[in-house]
Amino acid sequence: MGLFANLGTEGLEKSEDRLGGGGFLRESDIYTGVIKVAYAGKSDGGAQNVTIIFVEGGKEYRETVYITNKKGENFFLNKEDNSKKVPLPGFTLINDICLCTTERPLAQQATEKKMVNIYDYDLKKDVATSVDCLVDVQGQTVSLGIIKVLENKGVKQNDGTYVPGPETRELNSIEKVFHTESHFTMVEVDAGAEEATFWNSWVEKNKGVTRDKRKIKDGSAGKPGSAPKAEAAGTTPKKSLFAKG
Repeated sequence: MGLFANLGTEGLEKSEDRLGGGGFLRESDIYTGVIKVAYAGKSDGGAQNVTIIFVEGGKEYRETVYITNKKGENFFLNKEDNSKKVPLPGFTLINDICLCTTERPLAQQATEKKMVNIYDYDLKKDVATSVDCLVDVQGQTVSLGIIKVLENKGVKQNDGTYVPGPETRELNSIEKVFHTESHFTMVEVDAGAEEATFWNSWVEKNKGVTRDKRKIKDGSAGKPGSAPKAEAAGTTPKKSLFAKG
């Protein structure tokens, strides 16, 4: 049983394909590459995360994605209807990566301890660290919709929390996961779509666009510019999630 066996999608609301709002920094686009490693972590407050190291064009892209809140829950309650559990965007993203590479959700992924070079902020260098890795995701090809974002730098408060400050920074963020060969998203697969259309829609809207998420612009506050159920793993071969006809 893997580390994330308790993080299933049973009882969670369906995700939707959304186009969103208006080291090496990538321009917004869909990039196809290989998962070098995916390993588990946890914040000081107890929220679980998965760090993805993705290699494309000979260059590494690394992002830490939070898949639970501090309570260990992979969902939040819908504000209009508290009976509906909405999967956290980060959980959906990692779950989709697992499905698009292994056709098995995060809850069914085996994990093993491996040594990974992780940056140590005290030592200010990478240090070989033993972490729980998603072994079957490693080495798999996937296509990621990565956006370039402009946001305010966080300013640490006395209570340890961060609030947006006036300084800005540019960074990348994974927004969408696509199956490389078919171009399908997991939402399209779940809906039984015969044709993958969201790939082109995402590129048309986002390619080369920097997403402005600043809440403070020019020193003043202003407006800032999930996975389906999967069958339990069985012992008999089953039709690929991405095969049509």
